[in-house]
Amino acid sequence: MNFSCGCLFDKKVREPHFKKSKHFEDLAASFAVNAKDEQLDAHYSWLVQLHKPLTGAGSSPYVEATLENPHDRSRPLLVPAIQLASADASTPFEHPRYYVLSPNLGGVHCGLYKMKLTAYADKSKQKVLAEHENDLLSRIDTDTCYKSEFMERMNAAARHADKQWETQQ
Repeated sequence: MNFSCGCLFDKKVREPHFKKSKHFEDLAASFAVNAKDEQLDAHYSWLVQLHKPLTGAGSSPYVEATLENPHDRSRPLLVPAIQLASADASTPFEHPRYYVLSPNLGGVHCGLYKMKLTAYADKSKQKVLAEHENDLLSRIDTDTCYKSEFMERMNAAARHADKQWETQQ
């Protein structure tokens, strides 16, 4: 079951897959939807892993995401990535993980949005060490999909997933 709310996709639209570049790999990516109010809003949420050490980096490179602005594609959003620490200090992550959480976008429309991660030697952003790119598909149009419909569709998707899981057991 392909979840969507307020979107009509033709058969040409394909869900992007997680990618692995020379240094980074995607672990998770989505538009996190806030359904607190009847009018939905959203923000980018992107988790990547540095699977190959960066050459030329000091103790901590500066990692920043360039995210397509849903309201003005000519003005991308620049968001610093946060290096995550394992919740259990005795078992750190095998590879460094970076999390990108954009400010509230207000809303999104259906379609693909570009994301790019850039690792710099430091905050001066003078020396690029690595880049990683992917797309993110929004299956929600917050101008036409409201909280009640969104929650109804999410519940239907959850019930469908439960049935799929039960039949596979």
